[in-house]
Order: sequence, then C-alpha cells, then structure tokens
Amino acid sequence: MRASITNIDYEKLPCVDLHAPKALSLRTRARAVASKDSIVQDLEDAKAILELVGLSFNLSSENIVHACEKYMVETQPYNKTIPSLQNSDVSMRQKGSRRPHYTHLFVFDDTLVFQASCCLPLKAIAASLDGNSISGRVLFASHSEEGGGKLVYEFQGKGTEMIIDIQRGESMRAQRQIFRIP
Repeated sequence: MRASITNIDYEKLPCVDLHAPKALSLRTRARAVASKDSIVQDLEDAKAILELVGLSFNLSSENIVHACEKYMVETQPYNKTIPSLQNSDVSMRQKGSRRPHYTHLFVFDDTLVFQASCCLPLKAIAASLDGNSISGRVLFASHSEEGGGKLVYEFQGKGTEMIIDIQRGESMRAQRQIFRIP
C-alpha cells in the first residue's frame, strides 16, 4: 500500500463553488442498506487508520457527524466530455472483496477531522466552513487495489456547516458532502 503521512503546515483550500452544477448521473443504483458486517468492517478500518496517524479517541456518536447531503458536482463545468472508465478502474470494481466505503467528520474543540474511504484515490479539492474558506492539512492519504483509497484531513475552526468537495480518482466530478455541526 502506498501511503503518505505528512506533517505539513496548514494550507487554505479553495472555497467550494456553491454555483457548481450538480452532475447528471447515468447510474440507476439502488440504495442498499449496509449490512452489519459492512458496518463493522468500515468501523474497524476507520479506527485502524486513525490510530496509524496518532489520533486515538472514542468514536462515539457525540463527536461524529455524518453528511446530511451528498451529491456529485461538476468541477469543470465548461468541459462537457466525461471520460469513460478505464479498464483498470473496471477491473478494480469487479473484484470480489469489498473495500470500505465511509465518510465521517469528527468534531473537537477547534479542530475538525474529515475521514473518508472508497475504492479510488481520494483528494480534498475544496472546503468551506459557514461559507468561508478554511485551512487544513492532509494527515494521511493512501491508495491500493486491496484496500482502496483512504484520506484523513484535519481542518481548523468552529462553525455550524462544513462543505467538502472530494475528488475520486481522476474524475472531473467531485462528491460534495454537507455536514451540519451541532
């Protein structure tokens, strides 16, 4: 597994473009309820990655926020061509073993930690906290065919709404996740 754990300074991410058009989906994917085994696998994976970066804390419901909205947005609205899946992407998705898929936002005093996992490499490309740009840093980023993509990103600040755009692989779309922070 290729991994990078970086101790870099915080950098300001671009603010999310609230006018970015929602991506039209050609998929008709049924919303399946996660099995107990999948939930346990995702939780174990999340704990292992957090421990790897030195963040060991109680994964209780008090400090975990789940996205209240998720949808795809176009990151390059003027480019209307959408690349087709490459053969390597198709073969990666057709393998029998399940890769963890989850997103969490952990809320602490003045720190927000975003964690995500899916089958493709992940990158935070834009974020905002209460409509303002926010500074953050990558604590962990990795990708392998066996384990999929992992991302842990730390943000500074307090607020009530966080929006994060995550690029998966080389897609010209991003998954927008909106978190309402209690």
